[in-house]
Parts: sequence; structure tokens; C-alpha cells
Amino acid sequence: MPTMKLIISFLALAAAPLSLAWAPQSSGVFRRTASMSAVEKNVSVMDQSNSRRQFLGTSATAAMAAALATATPAYAKGPKNSVSFSNVKDGDTVPPKFTYKFEVEGFELLPASAGNKEGSGHHHLVVDNPKAFVDKGEAIPFDGTHKHYGKAQTEGELELLPGKHKLTLQFANANHESYGKEMAKTITVNVKDV
Repeated sequence: MPTMKLIISFLALAAAPLSLAWAPQSSGVFRRTASMSAVEKNVSVMDQSNSRRQFLGTSATAAMAAALATATPAYAKGPKNSVSFSNVKDGDTVPPKFTYKFEVEGFELLPASAGNKEGSGHHHLVVDNPKAFVDKGEAIPFDGTHKHYGKAQTEGELELLPGKHKLTLQFANANHESYGKEMAKTITVNVKDV
């Protein structure tokens, strides 16, 4: 990562001993070897040390600010964007009434009432849909097989009949428009007979 290399290089340089064109004098005062005015010639060790600390502190702060400014925001598109079930995995056996827990990475979880904000949305749970995701940009319907968690819930209770069921966790924006395959996770659960 180029930004990290820059920061590491800067920190290594900052930790190195200072070597400037200053020559120590017997009075404990440093004197530049180049020709300059009498005021500029005498700078105490304390002043030099404080100036160096200020420079390094300011430079380190600026380097970190630059690194943070160029860092990828949490909601930017990338390989870590995903949704998942946190308490059940593909092939698990669950009781007919079960609370499913949801997670999202790379996007901000917000209620639909917060409006459409880039990189944000809420969960939807699609039950027994033949397709493993809702196409990107397609509005998720409001019906018995599409559960909406528009208040930014991170879990939802579902009651299913015994047998195999396909569950798709789909992330969508405030308008319930799907983020597509990249923000979907499909599992199959076996609902046991009570």
C-alpha cells in the first residue's frame, strides 16, 4: 500500500538523528557554519530541539491526515463489502421459529427513513426465492417472501414450515433498491419438525 510505505518511511526518517550544518561551541550554543547575521548565528540547543519537535509533530500530523484523507472510506466499493448471517451457516438445522442475525461490512447500516446516502442501506431477507440475489437496482417487493428490515435492524425472527428453505440476505438502499449479487448471501437451512 503506497500510503503506508510513505508513512513508514517518514517515521523512520523522523526517528533518525538530526544532522544539520550546526557546529557546537564551547558555550553550549550551536552556531551555523555558513555566513549569516549575529542574531541568526546563535541558536540555543533548546530552541533547536523545540523547533525540531514542532516540525516533526506538525509533519507527522500532516502525514497522518493525508493518509486518512486518501484512505478508502468504510463504505467504498471493494472486496470486503458483504453481508452475512452471524448466527447460522449454510446447511444448519434450525427450529421453526428462529431469530436470524445479520451483519454488513463495507457499507453503513442506516434506517430507510435516513434517506438515500451513498454507501448505506438496510437488510432484506428473501425466503425461498429461486434466484440467489435480487438484481442490482431492482426494487425489493413488499410481500410475504421478502422481509424488510428498514429500521436498520440487525436481526429478525422468522417462522418457517419444517423442511429445507433457501434464505437470501440482501442489502439495499433507502428506496429498497438492491445492491445486487455483491451484497447478498444465500444459505439453505433445514427447519426441523417440532
